[in-house]
Amino acid sequence: MNVIFLAGVHGAGKGYLGVPVAGSLGIVHCTASQLIRDEKGRATWGKDKLVADVDDNQLALINAVNRRRESTRTMLLDGHFVLRGGAGGLIRLATDVFSSLRLSGVILLCEDAKVIGARLASRDGVSTSFESIAELAAEEAAHARAVCCSLDIPLIVIDSPSEMQLTNAVVQLLADASL
Repeated sequence: MNVIFLAGVHGAGKGYLGVPVAGSLGIVHCTASQLIRDEKGRATWGKDKLVADVDDNQLALINAVNRRRESTRTMLLDGHFVLRGGAGGLIRLATDVFSSLRLSGVILLCEDAKVIGARLASRDGVSTSFESIAELAAEEAAHARAVCCSLDIPLIVIDSPSEMQLTNAVVQLLADASL
C-alpha cells in the first residue's frame, strides 16, 4: 500500500483539500486523529487540540494504518509532525513513528498564520494567536524536512495550496513510488 502523508498545522487545508482530491483520484483519505480514535475507541483531545498520551496515540495510528494495508491500495493520511502537548508545549513526533508508517511520500501544506487563524476561528470557534500558529507551523515544517531527510522520503511543500496543486503532488508521488 502507498501511504502519502498530508502534513500541516490545523487549518492548513488538509481535510478541506485532501477529501476532494482523494475522491477525484479514487484513493482513500483518512485523518490520523480519526484512525487513532477508531483504534482506541475514544477521543484523546478536545477542540483546543492539546494532546495527551502522545506515544500511545502514535502506536494506535501505526496499528490502524497497518491493519488497512491489505484492504487499501493507496491512502492519503492527513496528520502532523508536531503536536501541542497537554501543557501547550510543542512535541515533535518521533522519526520512528514515520518509519513505522512506511510512507511513500509527504506533502506539507503551508499557509499564512492570519489565514489559518481566521479558519480556526470560523471552523472551531477557537481564537489562536498568530504567533502561536506561526511557531507551530515553523516547527512542523522543520521537523517534516528533518524526518523526510533522515528516512529518505520524498517531500513536496505547497504554499497557499489549491486542489489542483495537491492533486498534482499526489499524482507525482504515486508515479515516483511505482518506479
